[in-house]
Amino acid sequence: MQSFRNKGDKKKFRSESEAQRILDDCLIKNQPVGCQVGVYYLTYFPKEYRFHFNAHNLVVYGKTDDRYLISDPVMEDTTSLTEFDLNRVRFAKGPLAPKGQLYYPQIENIVSDEKIVYAIKRGIKQNIRDMLYIPGPIAGVSGIKYVAKKILKWHDRLGAKTTGLYLAQLVRMQEEIGTGGGGFRYIYAAFLQQSHAYLKNDSIIKIAEQFTKAGDMWRDSAIQSAGIFKGRLTDRADFVNMHDRLMQIAEVEKNAFTDLSKVKL
Repeated sequence: MQSFRNKGDKKKFRSESEAQRILDDCLIKNQPVGCQVGVYYLTYFPKEYRFHFNAHNLVVYGKTDDRYLISDPVMEDTTSLTEFDLNRVRFAKGPLAPKGQLYYPQIENIVSDEKIVYAIKRGIKQNIRDMLYIPGPIAGVSGIKYVAKKILKWHDRLGAKTTGLYLAQLVRMQEEIGTGGGGFRYIYAAFLQQSHAYLKNDSIIKIAEQFTKAGDMWRDSAIQSAGIFKGRLTDRADFVNMHDRLMQIAEVEKNAFTDLSKVKL
């Protein structure tokens, strides 16, 4: 099969003025742009969503006077930011500082079935690598197990209340802000189901069901975490239960991605 490469551009900046100029140039050309930003100063976010996290992404798709038009995956509707507010979140300080990063595809008019098949296969292979083989203990399936083990250590060292706060943060990242959790497993299951039309392999449908199961388990774990945070579940056994839930999720996802790695693509 012909090898198709991603065609696009990605830039980081030292200068806020240069970052704004490049962004404006893209918008003049009707080129929507993805931006990495910090969450804490996003003025349209509810207060409970604002915390120091610099790896959020949004799309800037236009500009009216001094306001940038924003499509944010967390929000139900499109919104906007002033030049000052957008520059502030694009150059937020701290870990994973975005440094004004923007990115965009070079759009081609024709998207053939061959290109779609290539993209599906490449995406599946990358997810298998990231979930099963990525180095280190804090990402992929290993990362789920890492957090599970931490929960019991937090409880024994820091107590139920502080651990509950940590779990509340986990739920917020998992189910609200959108870096993982049940919703993403449902989306991935739907992606695999739709991929079947292109890959013509029935085993993919069965594997999609495993990701739907994982999504249900993530949602159930979020309920358990919320009960701990709200003080309804305070016994050590409740934290053991939370540990066990995450370990079970890790095993389901490990099996699902292992099965996916055996599919002939």
